[in-house]
Amino acid sequence: MELRHLRSFVYVAETLSFSIAATRCCVTQSAISQHIKALEDELRCKLLIRTSHSIMLTESGEALLPRAKEILKQTDDCKEQINALNNCLVGELRIGVGSFIAPYIRMAALIFMERYPNVRINAEFAKAANLNHLLRSHSIDLAFTLNSAYKNEGIKSEPCIPFRIYAMMRDTHPLARLERVSYEDLLRHNVIMPDVGERVFNTFQQYLRYDLMKLNVKCIVSDPNEDLAIVEETHCVTFMPKLYLKSHPTLTVRPIVGLEHDLMSNAHWMKDVPMKRSAQLFLDIVRNEAIPYIKTLEEAMR
Repeated sequence: MELRHLRSFVYVAETLSFSIAATRCCVTQSAISQHIKALEDELRCKLLIRTSHSIMLTESGEALLPRAKEILKQTDDCKEQINALNNCLVGELRIGVGSFIAPYIRMAALIFMERYPNVRINAEFAKAANLNHLLRSHSIDLAFTLNSAYKNEGIKSEPCIPFRIYAMMRDTHPLARLERVSYEDLLRHNVIMPDVGERVFNTFQQYLRYDLMKLNVKCIVSDPNEDLAIVEETHCVTFMPKLYLKSHPTLTVRPIVGLEHDLMSNAHWMKDVPMKRSAQLFLDIVRNEAIPYIKTLEEAMR
């Protein structure tokens, strides 16, 4: 029993008009007649009595009408629920966020939550290796990290968020008097190193021709804001995107010689399952709204 046949029958039964039913179903009157005949053939009974002047329901037609309407209602309800889920009106979006790019994801999350209030975001902040593990176990739907996934992990990676790393220190720090900070400058000062994980550290090292292991690292901190809180209380230097100044106005940044270009983070998701509609919408917000907005903010910062 096909839904289009039931729908044609219901419209004819309710309006007692083949022409009106054809208009509502966006088909021809002959198609409506074919649908009714197919339904009658399947049920092996007459549903309508059609004369040149009127249309009447048979006893079988009267019995079928409420059941057909209920079937169509349940079908429409099912479609509405699935469409709501696919259009990110309900459900849960699980994302993983690595170091450095959290402010970008925070901005995208604010936009997303306002636009899709019935979707709950579950955000996991962790190192890249941990996020890759969560992806492979399908514990998260989408991850944002600096590293690229290994080929044997079954993870799809695409470039996503461009960002730039600066040397960050107090306004009163000696390096704050320089326009740019060199590797030799950094060797003369204590450093608080963000704990970005081995994968990200190795990726970051590829952009530099200097050995970061020679820096005078006094402390390694996994939380960016705790890292910056220590810098606010000491004469140490750390490395962060400029956007973190927004929450730490007593600090300043200087470009690092050899690192005056954008780095690129990646978005990751598993290849063996379709990407959630909510994940795609979140990714679109990151690329099309959060990144341009944050670039404008960064340009206004000292």
